[in-house]
Amino acid sequence: MAPKHMLAGLVTLLLTGGTVLAQDVPEGLKVGPATVAPHWTKNPGFPTAVPEGAAYYVVVRGDTLWGIAGRFLKNPYLWPQIWEGNKYIKNAHWIYPGDPVLLPKLNVVAEKAGQAPAGGEGTEGAAGAEESQAGAAATAAGGGANPADALAPVTEELSLQCAQYVVPGTEDESLRIIGSELGEDKSALSQNDVVYLSKGSNSGVKAGDVYTLHHRAYTIHHPVTGKGLGNKIETTGWVRVILVEENVASAVVEQSCPTEVHAGDYLKPMEKVSVPMVARHAAADRLTPKTGKANRYVVDLQERTTMAGTGSYLTIDAGTEDGVAPGSIFTVYRIMYPSVPTPRNVVGEATVVSVRERTATAKVTYANAEVVVGDQVEMR
Repeated sequence: MAPKHMLAGLVTLLLTGGTVLAQDVPEGLKVGPATVAPHWTKNPGFPTAVPEGAAYYVVVRGDTLWGIAGRFLKNPYLWPQIWEGNKYIKNAHWIYPGDPVLLPKLNVVAEKAGQAPAGGEGTEGAAGAEESQAGAAATAAGGGANPADALAPVTEELSLQCAQYVVPGTEDESLRIIGSELGEDKSALSQNDVVYLSKGSNSGVKAGDVYTLHHRAYTIHHPVTGKGLGNKIETTGWVRVILVEENVASAVVEQSCPTEVHAGDYLKPMEKVSVPMVARHAAADRLTPKTGKANRYVVDLQERTTMAGTGSYLTIDAGTEDGVAPGSIFTVYRIMYPSVPTPRNVVGEATVVSVRERTATAKVTYANAEVVVGDQVEMR
């Protein structure tokens, strides 16, 4: 949601240690202590009180984390950092009127974002930025640099929209591709091909609707315990409905992913992805200290490969239940001699691009050796 009004001139909020140093605050932003009013929400674990000095916002109808980040942090791509600081929100797409959203410890600048504060005073640097992406926008320390200059997108939008994911069971597969205008002469479908869908207007399908295409690939088992973790879902592309009848419809393939489109792929209403932004930082190496945070495993690689490198996607067995959010960074390592106590061999780094309760999809942003299923990961 775009802000209705922002204070003219420079308004700088320094959120450090719960203290807000500002003469004014943007409209809608509040400062604790405060009691949160009871309200209906599907996020029942919301805090009932806001501590003294903490900046927070009370959700109203139509709000999104994307909009709140754009309004108060001046960068909508910082929404994962807000989500990470409000772990009671189970699904980032669903926040409800009355929910309190605590703002992370960031420099929030209004009209003149990126300019040095009055009097030339420096702002707090991103101490621990490698361990907390919430500090990403605070790296403009004293030099007057735009905080956004310290951030970089993890990946490009297209590859993220095409990325794999894991579900514990199955999804609704009733709306699917049953064929194409080219008949059986073409099995692998691609961009601009027209396909036939198994449902029509009687099931709510409408001309102009956009759906992503998916299929179940295989069941993922944990490389150590052997326990089933769920079904790997591959995204094959997306289509736009162009013609609807009562029980069938036609759609054109607008985009095909590296995994080809085939008859039998099922459809889901398209949800546009948001590319996480993370702070620029030194890549992990053998000297990077352990954090003691979520320590899990690489459980699957995209496109059914046996090894991955920089730019590849992988699945780890950690999710929102472990405090993982889009933008979380993991050190990838292996123990070369498991039977004896030897230091870990850091082989790379991966950044989470999408997350579910117990699994997350991450992109390998750096690798000095091949990454394989069974390698361990630790959140930085």
